Amino acid sequence: MWDHLRVSQLAADLLSRGAATLLGLFLATAATLSLMRTVVIPRALRSAISDGAANAVIWTFRSISRLRRTFVARDSVLAWVGPTTIIVQLLTWLMLYLVAYGLLIYGVSGASFGESLRQAGSSLFTLGFAAADNQNETIIDFIAAATGPIVIALLIGFLPTIYSAYLEREVEVTMLGATAGEPAWGPELLSRFVLTKDLQQVPAVLERWSHWAARLRMTHVTYPVLVWVRSARASHHYVTSLLAVLDAAALHLALSRTLPRHQAYAVLLQGGQAFNVLYLVLFSKRKWSASLPFVGRFVGGSQTSLHAAGDVPQLDRYLIATQMAATLDSSSGLDGAAVARLAEGEEQALTVTREDFDKAVDMLRRSGYPIEADLDTAWAEFRLARSRYEFAALAMAKALDATPAPWSGDRQPPTAVMWPTMVVDMIPEVDRDGDHDA
Repeated sequence: MWDHLRVSQLAADLLSRGAATLLGLFLATAATLSLMRTVVIPRALRSAISDGAANAVIWTFRSISRLRRTFVARDSVLAWVGPTTIIVQLLTWLMLYLVAYGLLIYGVSGASFGESLRQAGSSLFTLGFAAADNQNETIIDFIAAATGPIVIALLIGFLPTIYSAYLEREVEVTMLGATAGEPAWGPELLSRFVLTKDLQQVPAVLERWSHWAARLRMTHVTYPVLVWVRSARASHHYVTSLLAVLDAAALHLALSRTLPRHQAYAVLLQGGQAFNVLYLVLFSKRKWSASLPFVGRFVGGSQTSLHAAGDVPQLDRYLIATQMAATLDSSSGLDGAAVARLAEGEEQALTVTREDFDKAVDMLRRSGYPIEADLDTAWAEFRLARSRYEFAALAMAKALDATPAPWSGDRQPPTAVMWPTMVVDMIPEVDRDGDHDA
């Protein structure tokens, strides 16, 4: 009887240690793949582990921020999301490796799991206070001792990449504060350039922002944590800044017939693509298969046709056709349902009304901006141009709780719009009657 009981105990122990070994191998492999996909491989790859850690941080700080009464107070809380996400992801990987190596040591040794975990921690964090009793444990100790410094070194190398992209992004956002207000607003951008007799510089600004939008799309899809790294001032946010530039470009095309137009087309194309791709990749539901080891965010899915442009001027039809083709190219392989939602969103009524548009045009007229188009036609053209980026831009602004700038949609919780200082309202009427020709 005692022999039978002893055999049963040995079998149970052997089964327990065998299962621990397999689980340890699985956790070590999962942690390694997550680390590679998030930090090393420069592609838009998903990781259930990284996403889980990030979502936990985002949910925590969003919950805390909603207890604050003002947007500035909420922004001060949300400023912690990006940096904290990086730290939590690092700790998550280290804890997974700790448990994984503890399970492996437990599986190949006769020690208890507590002793095995202690030995794994000694090796992983290179403390060296626990020694191995056999060769198998020694090999695991060596691997664990190499893993800890490698993970930390990868994160140390990762941080300069993140903050370099952040600083490059924020330089243009900060500069826009002087030329488009704080927070930035498209009509105010055009108004200030007219009033400073610098309207000829608008094409150069738009061209610079078209390059900025392309970099934004590449860096923020590749390193999603950047999406949550906020500006140093509550009145700045990259989403509302790009939205302001696109609105300025749309107004420029709709109201002017003689000023240069190519740069406005370029920024509408690149900026619209940035908003649409970031929304599809980071802010829409994705298939579970995208979390598999060698699959990226661009997986599966059927290509969904976007709605064609209606009865608009011929040149604008060419622009819209180019935008649709670019969107279909960039969304190829993405989840078809998400692309369908984007297409449906583009068909919704604009949040900017005709009354809002007329007020902006009146401000531009008082600034001296050349209004060269019939306002009904201009409204139709502006409405069509904005419909190609508004849905994705406003969805991102709401999800990120971006600065509540004019024409940037609502927030949750509801937040009053922050208006920039209107330069035209600071100038006496007698000064507005002068020559504002650029």
